[in-house]
Amino acid sequence: MQITLSRLSNSVLGSLADQTISISKKAKYTVVKDQPLLATLDTEFTGYITVFGKTTFSGLGTTVEKADFKCDSVFLGIKTMLAGLIKLPPFAGQQNAVDLFSIFQNRGLDIHTYSYNDQTTEMDKLISELSTPVNLQKLESVHLTLYFELLKQSQAEFKAIYAEQLAANSNLRLMQSATSIRRNLEGALRNYLSIVEGMKSVNGWAELHAELNELVKSIRNSKIGTRTEAPAAATV
Repeated sequence: MQITLSRLSNSVLGSLADQTISISKKAKYTVVKDQPLLATLDTEFTGYITVFGKTTFSGLGTTVEKADFKCDSVFLGIKTMLAGLIKLPPFAGQQNAVDLFSIFQNRGLDIHTYSYNDQTTEMDKLISELSTPVNLQKLESVHLTLYFELLKQSQAEFKAIYAEQLAANSNLRLMQSATSIRRNLEGALRNYLSIVEGMKSVNGWAELHAELNELVKSIRNSKIGTRTEAPAAATV
């Protein structure tokens, strides 16, 4: 039973292990009923599915990006409107627009380009400064109160989903590394298939060997689910 396990994709490796266990647990294969290597394979497969059955990361990346884009869009909209107001011919309340735009300048006109962590910090500071009674009056005078409320809302939504992503990713990282788990399953599968190969001439093992050999051949001959990187482990 020759197959380079390290060349199999995560899903195909899992499928091979799953089918190997299912075949071996058939009632007729009593020779491996209490086989320690089969029990080890079963245990490693359970741990493998626990991790690879989940998303490697939280899966919230797209949601976070959308929330960030919404917040950035409102921020850019307010900034652009203020920049436009201060360029118009003098009008009542124009100084308020100048004052408000200077706050944006001091905080950074490119906050939207910062990393999520830095952007969150600076955006919170900007919102805090704009939330003073004096600045709220200035926002009202240039008819930007509604947009400012939208900025606060979108920032709150972004912070909530970003915090959820950080927490989820942190929990995932507490698990044993995926690389280590995959290596453990490869080893357990390799050891079990090796003993079946070694015992094929012993009474009661031949039929099991034949069925597992057909399974291995079908996966080995299929190009689906093969990894492109060079194999890192020996063949079974």
